Amino acid sequence: MRRLILILTIMLAALTAAPLAQTDQPTPYKEYQSTTTPMEPLFTVAFTRNDVAVTLWIDSTAYTAVAGHDDVKINPEKVIVERGRVWFDDEGLHYQDQQFPEGYTIPYTLIADTRIDDNADTVVVNFLTIRGDMDRLGRLRRGNEITFDDPITIESKQFIRGLVMSVAGKVEVYGEVNKDVISLFGDIYIGPGATARGDLASVTGRIELSDGASVYGELFSGSEYFGHRRPRFYREENFDLTTRFVYNRVDGATPYLGLKFQDPDSVLPSAWVNAGYAFASSRWRLELGVEQPLYRTIPLALGGSYYRRLASEDDWIITDDENSIFTLLVTEDYKDYWEAEGATLWLNSRPLANLRLTAAYRYEETNWRRAYRQLWSLIGGDDLFRRNYSFIPEPLRDANIAEIDTSTNGSLNFSADYDTRNEEEPFAYPGWRITADLEWSHPDFSSDFDYRRYLIQVRRHQPLHEHACVLLRAAFGNSDGYLPLYKRFGFGGLGTVEGYKFKEYFGTRFWFANAEYRFEFPKTDLAASVFWDVGQIANETRLDSDIDVKNSIGAAVMIGNDIRISLAKRLDRSEDADPRFLVRFNYDF
Repeated sequence: MRRLILILTIMLAALTAAPLAQTDQPTPYKEYQSTTTPMEPLFTVAFTRNDVAVTLWIDSTAYTAVAGHDDVKINPEKVIVERGRVWFDDEGLHYQDQQFPEGYTIPYTLIADTRIDDNADTVVVNFLTIRGDMDRLGRLRRGNEITFDDPITIESKQFIRGLVMSVAGKVEVYGEVNKDVISLFGDIYIGPGATARGDLASVTGRIELSDGASVYGELFSGSEYFGHRRPRFYREENFDLTTRFVYNRVDGATPYLGLKFQDPDSVLPSAWVNAGYAFASSRWRLELGVEQPLYRTIPLALGGSYYRRLASEDDWIITDDENSIFTLLVTEDYKDYWEAEGATLWLNSRPLANLRLTAAYRYEETNWRRAYRQLWSLIGGDDLFRRNYSFIPEPLRDANIAEIDTSTNGSLNFSADYDTRNEEEPFAYPGWRITADLEWSHPDFSSDFDYRRYLIQVRRHQPLHEHACVLLRAAFGNSDGYLPLYKRFGFGGLGTVEGYKFKEYFGTRFWFANAEYRFEFPKTDLAASVFWDVGQIANETRLDSDIDVKNSIGAAVMIGNDIRISLAKRLDRSEDADPRFLVRFNYDF
């Protein structure tokens, strides 16, 4: 639906760019007949917060390609919007399909001017041309500065009377530009004392204004923020008010209200506060945070927060939002919890567009919280919620409660997240997601514990053709030292090996792999799949051939990108091995 709105907006922008039709109504005055050839759309680049669409006109017929921001491939020789159909290179914009097997090219030399339109959902950059008046086109074109991927620098005493545009290169302005400044897939920097009299636009890059820069137009970006914003010396600071609702068997209903200040155009720090009240446990939940950018060319930021929250080691399996749906509907809360009060200091970096690195120190005091087993759910009937950490057998569960209650945990934490997938279109684009997390707790870090805990996950989306793909995932968790019981890994069921009961096993190290063949039904939102899960888990022993290998197979039906209904059966025994029925919301393979 979002992409349909995007395409309709492009068409509307194209219509508004065309000259108004003349009416047949008589007028008492002589009409002025312009001898100047009007401008008309050559092509448009439209973008939302997540997607980009390129539309060009060939013989009055519109052809459009749509892709996610992360799926635009920026290579040294070309920028590919949609593989095999639409791309930019040194010559211009190219289109190729069965109707145009030899390809159709729009050279940059035909661009006369630009116009930027926007609404709440979409920004449209219109590239305009003049047909039939080559002299006027030539005069306008000579005032423009347009490149493919070469960086453009407008020096301090330089004046550009036209527009400045690069497809993939960085644009820096220290002088004056009379019209729009555009870098479709690169960054824009307006230096001290520079003047830009038009708008600034970038689909995936950053727009940065230095102190003393003058921008008369508006800022349009799809990366750090979305939509249009007036330059810093015109606009108000950017405050965002947020709301959130969480429901679980320990805190019960917990509404949150948050306020965040963020100014991505400057080096001002971001700051936020989130507060919620847990009605079942009668506890306030709070987070106060601040993050200061240190370096913008390669984004680097230092931040810290104080919090009192309900924490869980199951966040890598299921999110709070999805878990709240199960809790509200069917008396099923998949997470186990403890209360944490403390602070975190971190350093964030994003050296590549798809890579995020984080190093942090965390100190927190932990407390045990019991489950309220008789909380309300919509269709749960008289069913009771399970106890907190019910998967840990007695008397180990008592030891787990003692480890959580009134203890302190100081740790160094390192994480990396590399993601090139297109989750909304797994059949269209191949991609990887690789995540790695290390938690190192030691008495030297003001901790009651001494351990190292590792978790690595690798995912691959591999399309076979436009209606079928293979999804692969492998996960490995390990630890050394003494890993507290509440930090150990749960294994089985949701998010791991689906043919088993949820957290049927737990331990200090594990591995598992999932393989899924998925195919979609053309012209519907339905897809189906078959899958195989396999893995091992051990508790304080080595993973070797003496540890049973867990296997399960199953089939699933997907409705859009949000709902997955699956049936899975374990293969390691014949008794007590009935197929298990699972439903997922906002499922991320």
